[in-house]
Amino acid sequence: MRRTLRSSSSIRAFNTARSFQTSRTLAAGKESALNHEGRAEEAEHHKQDQLKKQKEGKGHWKDELASDSESIIKADRGEIDASEDTIKKLQDETAKMMQQKK
Repeated sequence: MRRTLRSSSSIRAFNTARSFQTSRTLAAGKESALNHEGRAEEAEHHKQDQLKKQKEGKGHWKDELASDSESIIKADRGEIDASEDTIKKLQDETAKMMQQKK
């Protein structure tokens, strides 16, 4: 029996290459609050508060630091505090925002 040998040029090696990409991280949080004055200070305040609570072992979700998308997903999953007080607070905030738009 005779074996046929293929030349190495007919066999191609495929190397996968990863490109190096960077993207800017937005530390401002909510997309709806990006251009508000004082947002950087507000976000920094909430970050420092969260870090302090984590060191004390009392860390928790801070909606103020989450993006709108993250907040929506958390709400859809039912992972938010939906007590009567929270719902009342949200209703009051909505009414306040409607008054500001008028």
